Amino acid sequence: MICRFPTRPWPLILLVLLLTARSASADAPEDADDGGAAASDPTAAVNFQDLKLRYFDLNRGNEEITLEAEGAHVFVPEFKLVHKLVGTHTNRSGDWETGPRELSLKPTYLQPVAPFGVRAKFALGLEWIKDLGRTRKGTGTGTDQIAPLIGVGWLPTKNDFVVTLFQYFHSYEEDEGVQKVRQSGPRLIYIRKIPLINGWGKADWKNIIDHEEDNDVTMTLELQLGTMVTDGIGIYGEAFVGDSVVDAEPYDLGIGVGLRFLY
Repeated sequence: MICRFPTRPWPLILLVLLLTARSASADAPEDADDGGAAASDPTAAVNFQDLKLRYFDLNRGNEEITLEAEGAHVFVPEFKLVHKLVGTHTNRSGDWETGPRELSLKPTYLQPVAPFGVRAKFALGLEWIKDLGRTRKGTGTGTDQIAPLIGVGWLPTKNDFVVTLFQYFHSYEEDEGVQKVRQSGPRLIYIRKIPLINGWGKADWKNIIDHEEDNDVTMTLELQLGTMVTDGIGIYGEAFVGDSVVDAEPYDLGIGVGLRFLY
């Protein structure tokens, strides 16, 4: 089996940190006043850094714990760069294995619009997903992917965010014996600011249409509830609804906690 796991992934990690470092003279992003809620909106222009610890009860009795660093830097109001680095501890292969899983970079163009008289944000982006894991050990997917995306973030009221998003995932390199990825991912997100707790609630309905498997459809529902404990620091809890409720292949259910920094 051909494995693309880099012996020295640190240059990639360093690149992420350099690209997302905030210059001292940078202007505050336009959506910063929406606080922690806006950071959960993929179409919002806000600087943030999340650290997440997640547990998943996988299908066929396996388990997985992930540690994720995800954030965004807004260079100008029309452009932001989103990054994500994932590490995993899993027994997908039958034995417990630990290691880096994937790195993704997602440059996104943002443009305010007002369709039907509703304030909104148009988003156009391209995500690069680099597999860092080992397929045989269950820590990697065995594919490197490019995933263009298009979406609109709607703001019907001052406290509500509705995001309609579509992303297409296409693998440009696969490990030996790993199936090519051709998937469409329609996604619907609802976010509600909750002033009573200085926080927010989020429901993220994700669908995957697998074009390599006769357009088989799987779906998951991700729920998030958070609060800002200071102007720049927030915490949140997550629940992941999978095959235990809906028709989902990735997992049965999951839970998580997160720490959010706004800057």
